[in-house]
Amino acid sequence: MLLWSGQLVSWMGTEVSNIAVPLVVLALTASPSQAGGVAAIRGLVYVFWSIPAGIVIDRWDRKLVMIVANLGSGLAMGSIALGLALNALPIALLYLASAIEGSFFVFANLGRFAILPRVVSREQYPAAVAQTGTAEHTALLVGPPLGGFLFQATGGFVALLVDALSYFFNAFSLLFINKSLNADTPAEHKAIHQQVKEAFLWLWRQKLLRFLNLLTAGRTILSAGLYLLVIVLAKENQASPLFVGGIFTAGAVGGILGSLVSAKLHRRYGMRQLLVGISLLTFFIISLYAVAVNNFLLAAITALYYALDPLYYVTVSSYSVRIVPDENRGRIASLTRLVTLAAYSFGFFITGYLLQYLGSKWTVGVFSALLFALFLASVLNKNLAGQNSDSLS
Repeated sequence: MLLWSGQLVSWMGTEVSNIAVPLVVLALTASPSQAGGVAAIRGLVYVFWSIPAGIVIDRWDRKLVMIVANLGSGLAMGSIALGLALNALPIALLYLASAIEGSFFVFANLGRFAILPRVVSREQYPAAVAQTGTAEHTALLVGPPLGGFLFQATGGFVALLVDALSYFFNAFSLLFINKSLNADTPAEHKAIHQQVKEAFLWLWRQKLLRFLNLLTAGRTILSAGLYLLVIVLAKENQASPLFVGGIFTAGAVGGILGSLVSAKLHRRYGMRQLLVGISLLTFFIISLYAVAVNNFLLAAITALYYALDPLYYVTVSSYSVRIVPDENRGRIASLTRLVTLAAYSFGFFITGYLLQYLGSKWTVGVFSALLFALFLASVLNKNLAGQNSDSLS
């Protein structure tokens, strides 16, 4: 609960800034590509830091690493807030502060993936992931409307300050976790290149885990750019910043409802059934954005999309925690998350440029084509075809 509550507050702050930062960039530059570029920095630095961070997570005290990382991210977001307060925020500072915040985020993010199996049993892991999904979407319920309101009322300063303080709260909550978060069998202190090679070779032999990582990367390209796409579609429909936040509130409600049933559905159906069904439904839902003629319809479509997300991540993460050894969890997570966050960065970049040069309708078309390709890949994958059950027993 300490881990969960600290992360919940931090996610709320992140959702506030996820609304505020694009609006700040658009106000400064009027450029969707610049807004996508600032957001994409986090993914770029993840690619740079991912492997070293995975080694640090397996070698060092995981709790200490996460505390320091959260404090660093908080200071970086605080510098953006200070720049806004002083009316001295060049676009270069936004890029730099986002890169610093993203660098610390790598260590905190990998740490969270590594320590969650240490604080819940394997039998309870799907329920814990579902509860984490509830936290994420609760943050989505509160954060975007709060971010939209704070931006409209203060111009962004308070919104970015809220995010900075949420990182500090997360660091504070970690201090009270008494259980050891490190592996029972610590990773051997071999040369870095040898540790990376061992983790890479282990992952390479796991064909299904590799496929799931690529499937997640494809969905991440979409989910990363969805924020910017929805904001642009809403602005085309003359939505106020407060209503933009309200659209993501509807998405959060859908996500919370999806989280409440995801663990039950995970126990009832096999992994292949779930992933194929989720991929097909996501394709149809995203295609509906092409006919979102008003903001209320836009909110309903967003709610449907977020309702499916928890079930997908319960399914994929439950398989991962079952087969990845705890002493290697940081390094394996660093490799898989490297791919995912590279996709996250690419998703922001490509969405920004698609919106600027092709427009919102063509952007929706590209997203739909990507999702249909992921659906076909799930149907045709031979390793996934053998997964009729995903029980942890």
